[in-house]
Amino acid sequence: MKDKSLEEIKLGEQASVVLENPAFINAMQAVKDNIIKAMGTSGLGDEQTHNRLVIALQLLNQIEKQLTDVMQTGKMASIQTSSKLKIFR
Repeated sequence: MKDKSLEEIKLGEQASVVLENPAFINAMQAVKDNIIKAMGTSGLGDEQTHNRLVIALQLLNQIEKQLTDVMQTGKMASIQTSSKLKIFR
């Protein structure tokens, strides 16, 4: 098993723990809700605030996507490693 595969598996498991953590889930949802609420209450002509809120929401989504990608990469590395081990048996 390659060191890279082990590292991907380890990081994937860590990302999974974060993504499945109730405190993280609640925090992400609360932040999203607050951003969306702020978007709804910002003035129609306040483009600067609206743009900043859109960027904040996009960044939040990117953080979640990055963690999901790391988790999925770890799962794939685990599957590939398991398949390779079965071949050698």
